[in-house]
Order: sequence, then structure tokens, then C-alpha cells
Amino acid sequence: MTARVEQAVAILRAVAGRTDPTSPLPLAAISASVGAGLSTASRVCAGLVESGMLERGEAYGTFATGPRALALSGSAAAALGPTVHFELHRLAQETAETVILSAAEGTGARIIASVGSGWTLHVPAAVGDVVTDARRAVIRALAGDAEEAVVESQAGRAVEIAVPLTAPDGRRLLSLAIALPVYRAARARPRIRRLLADARRAFERALDEGHRGPVVPPPLDRSTITTSVRTEEAALRLVEHLAVAPGSATAAAAAVGLRPDRARRLVDALVRSRLLARDFETDALHVDPAIHAWHRAAFLPSLARRGSARAMTTAERVGACVFVTTLAGMRSFTVVEHIEPMGEGLLMAPWLGRPHPLVGSDGGPTLAMDFDAAQLAHLFPRRHGASEYDQFVRRVQRVRADGTLTMRSVDEFGITSISAPVRDAAGLVAAAACIVGATEDVSMRLPELQEAARMLAARLSEDLGATYAASSGSIEAVDAASIPPSR
Repeated sequence: MTARVEQAVAILRAVAGRTDPTSPLPLAAISASVGAGLSTASRVCAGLVESGMLERGEAYGTFATGPRALALSGSAAAALGPTVHFELHRLAQETAETVILSAAEGTGARIIASVGSGWTLHVPAAVGDVVTDARRAVIRALAGDAEEAVVESQAGRAVEIAVPLTAPDGRRLLSLAIALPVYRAARARPRIRRLLADARRAFERALDEGHRGPVVPPPLDRSTITTSVRTEEAALRLVEHLAVAPGSATAAAAAVGLRPDRARRLVDALVRSRLLARDFETDALHVDPAIHAWHRAAFLPSLARRGSARAMTTAERVGACVFVTTLAGMRSFTVVEHIEPMGEGLLMAPWLGRPHPLVGSDGGPTLAMDFDAAQLAHLFPRRHGASEYDQFVRRVQRVRADGTLTMRSVDEFGITSISAPVRDAAGLVAAAACIVGATEDVSMRLPELQEAARMLAARLSEDLGATYAASSGSIEAVDAASIPPSR
């Protein structure tokens, strides 16, 4: 029975562990990547579709990552998410170079988060990519084969400077790196090494908080135990519980209503398949951080697949322009737009694919609302003055309190925007849904347009897995058949 669990994990990784987890993958490619026969792979994929971990593609015999897998990824990443969000943006702001966070994946390293450089000439790093060159610093920092605290490598004309991030038991869980062209490395190297050392301390404090030891299991209520749930489904529920509450197999078994002996067998299979890892000191179980990449890699493709249609529907219904923007460094970057006429003889200029400084952009304060005041002080571009900073902080506070932000354009008269936060599967603000119109029109219909912005943001958040109700609690409390295979 546990062999089926290992097969299911291997297939799930093959589909979800890509730079675009939402792209349908043919069954033949899945079968070949995990070394299983077509009939076996088909049977396992069907079970994963039933559970919501995969979903069927439009073409026959193709499969993409399902909403439950994205929710699992987000749940696993949530505890470390605020630290990742701030420290990567702080490093990117301080260095203007590419910042990369990686986790071990076999003998290589998977990029689980990144912030790109603002320079024209830069080192690219796509979330979901697997680094296989053993000479690179991101792998050497994870492998522990280097004595020095900071590891450096050069591949071609790109330099990589990395530090390992360790759990309290000494395991090297992640590597944090800054990558830059060799032409800029000589001058920047000393400062980068200092910044990475500071960030390492912040990460390891956060890791310490998340690895304090196994949860003491509650008394087992045998009336909640059932053997009717499928093996793969029982294993998934254990992983979902451990993603939000790392602890012992016994505690997880009690939480989801499994017999301890069955849970231990499933946990052993999940450890063998590397979806779970044991803390060397406490024996607590933690979900593999490599899966943090799944929901982050799915973010832009998910917006591309569903965002345009949602923006068009909203824009046509309210008679205003709609933009969806994301955070690119400390700039707002438009990834979805639908432009409606602004009145006879007037038209809004397109912004698709264009960056704008966060200060003054329609969704800027909304995109920054996960940063507190002290963090904003570090991140706020130095070219802006104190009055602009104070105004920006007040707007961030307003959108936190109200859920939407109404803002007249700083750069142009006659335009007013309303923005609302779009959240990802880890609960962090991933984008801003912006409705933009003529000021006189927006002023007359403010409550209607605010509600439209909220609804658009909620639907986009749902697309990203933010509101997916992953199974939790006792086995009897959740019917696997009720979990939708797709959204």
C-alpha cells in the first residue's frame, strides 16, 4: 500500500515541480519521468485528480497541478513566507541584483522564490527551475561541502554568492544567494557578503520558531478513527496537517483521525519519497521546503489563464478600466489589463508589461501592505522624500484597515483608482486588482466600484489557491469526493 503513496508523490512532483505547474503535461511524459507504466501512471493520476491534487487538461490524457496541491504548497510556505517576502525584497533593493532562495531537490537545488534584478543586464532566476550544476554556489551552500560561511561561484559571466540557511538541528534546509554579472561583482562583493550574513540571521530566527519540537498529541478518540479512506488520501491529509503544524507522527495521526500504526507506515513512505523530513533532534516532521515553489511558480500562469477574462468581465460590467499589478522589486508591474473608453474622445494608455515606481502607482500601497512600518523604512526608495514616505505609509495603513484603497492619480489629473489585495495560497498579497476611471465617475459610484474591486480580488485569490479549503481535522469531517478537481 505504501508503494502507491510513493508513486503518487513522484507523479505529483513531476507535474507540480515545473516553472509552469499549470501547464498540462501528457501522461506519457509523466510516466517516463517517474519510471512507471502508462496504466499505473494513469491510475495514480486519476486518484490525484479525484483528490484535487491534479486536474485534467483540455487535451485528452494531460494533467496539471490541482488547487489542493497549490493550497498545500502555500500552507507549507506560510510560516516562513513573511520573512521570505521581506528579506528577498530588502536584498534586491539594497543590491539591485537578482536574489534567489533555493531548497535541495535530489542532487540539485530548486529555486523556490526569487526577486529579479532591475538592471537591463542581469542574471535570470525562474521560480521552479532546478539547478543541476554542482559547481554553483546555491548547491554547494546546501551540500555543506564548503567550510566557509559564504560560498561563491562563477559560471560564464555570472557570479553567485550564497549562504546556507540551517534548521536548529543543523540541517541545511535552504540556500540564499545573490547573482550578478561578473562586471559588477568586484565592487559589490564585500557589501553583498555583509547583507547575506544579516539576512541569514533573520531567516534562521524564523526557522527556529518553526522547529521548536513536536506537538504533544491530544488523547486519541478512537470513535473518530476510520479505515475507509484511501491510502493516498490518508497520506495527503497527514501532509496537509504537518504543513501547518509540524510535529510527530502520533500527533498528526490523532489530529486527522488515523490509527497511529497506519500513520507511522504512511509517514515512513512520505519520508522515503522526500515529501516529509524528520528533525534530527526532536523527531518532528516537516514538509519538504522544495514544494514552496509550486504555488509561487503557478502565480503568473494562473493570472494569465484566468485573469484576462475576469478583468474583462469586471471592466465591462462597471464601465471602467481594470488592471492587475504585481510587485517587481519595489515597482508595480502590470500583468493583466482591460481598457474601456473613458468618455467620448478619451482612452486610457495601455500599461501591460510596463513597470511603474511603487510610489504613485494605482496599487502600490496595496502591494506593500504586508510590510510593517519598520520594513517599509528599509524598502522605501531613497530618492523620495519624507513627505512622500509618510503619505505612502498612511495609504498602506488605510488599505489594511478598509480592504480597499481609493487614490487620485499623483501624476495625472482627472483619474482615480480603487485597488484591493489579491492573496496567494500562503496568504500574502501577491497582486493588486485595480479599477481605474475618471474621477467624477468614480466619485459618484464609489461604493459600487469598491465592491467590484473586492470581488475581482477575491476571485483572483481563489484562482491562486488562497481560499481553497484543504482537508483538515478528522478524516470523517471531510469527504474526499466533495473536493473539486478544479476551479
